[in-house]
Amino acid sequence: MDFPTPEQMEKHMTTLQNRARVACAGLLLLFPEIAVGLLLFDAAKSVRVRVGGSDPERGDAIQWVIVTAIGAAIAVTVGAIIFNKLEGKANDIDVTTPGAR
Repeated sequence: MDFPTPEQMEKHMTTLQNRARVACAGLLLLFPEIAVGLLLFDAAKSVRVRVGGSDPERGDAIQWVIVTAIGAAIAVTVGAIIFNKLEGKANDIDVTTPGAR
């Protein structure tokens, strides 16, 4: 059984990373709301690092409050976007009867 060389492994990993990047880009084009969620989660991660400091137990309650608030904001944002899209589609439906005069 031959094991791949480090160069082959690196090429394979690069190919996988490129495919994952293309898949993620496609998802972001289909669902732009995902980008907003990713930005908010990155913000939560940076807040966690800043609040936590070097002590792993410091800021634990604050961290969960912040993460919960961000999760709620994401849910409300996505819900509002979906509602507005559905409402727009519903308003475009023609409900008049053509021969009702």
